[in-house]
Amino acid sequence: MEEALTFRPVRVARASDEVVQQIKARIFAGGLGPGDQLPSEKDLAEQFGLSRITIRDALRVLESEGLIEIRVGARGGAFVARPTTQRVSESLTTLLRLQQITIQELIEARLAVEPHVAALASQRATGDDIAVMERAVESARAGRAAGDPRFMPHSVAFHIGLAEAAKNQVLLFTVNSFRTPFHEALATLPADDMAERAIADHQQILDAIKARDGERARLVMHEHIAYFAKRVLNTHARQGKNARWSARTGL
Repeated sequence: MEEALTFRPVRVARASDEVVQQIKARIFAGGLGPGDQLPSEKDLAEQFGLSRITIRDALRVLESEGLIEIRVGARGGAFVARPTTQRVSESLTTLLRLQQITIQELIEARLAVEPHVAALASQRATGDDIAVMERAVESARAGRAAGDPRFMPHSVAFHIGLAEAAKNQVLLFTVNSFRTPFHEALATLPADDMAERAIADHQQILDAIKARDGERARLVMHEHIAYFAKRVLNTHARQGKNARWSARTGL
């Protein structure tokens, strides 16, 4: 006997879902750009013929997806958000804390991406890009000379400046998303000798970019990430954390 077919009951989509889709379509089509303010909840409710509660539901969904930001106060309201890697970076950090991804996987991703970024920067960096990276290196040196222990902001400035010099928005967003989780891992390490090494490496990468030597920039960046990866993984291993590193990397 032929088995009877069974189906799940059909659920009618919530009205707020349609609101979300219409506002998304307007943003993606360019009708609403970053910083533009959406109509008020009252006006949206009237336009859609829905309750303000339903509109509020839709706005919360859009906010959770990073498409709008809701500001409070006299000049508050719903505004189209500017693209950011914050949510991706936060997700990676959370996954790292929950051990859903490992330091090893994060480092493998950096090794796959950032040496290529350095090579592209050597071809595409403008004078302004080079000036940004020079300031980052100089600020790091000045901070060290003054005894300032906060090295990380200078390192971030250099790596982001380098990614911007590569003139590839996908790579820039990718490098930005690595920043928080990897730097959180570095925060557990002694910073003194690592800061000196980072400054020296950054200067070598910058020199290669000025010379338009893509292979040199790629090699130094690979060695730079590999050095810090080894320090992170050795420390995590001593602390008993899940930070194994495969033999194929040579670290």
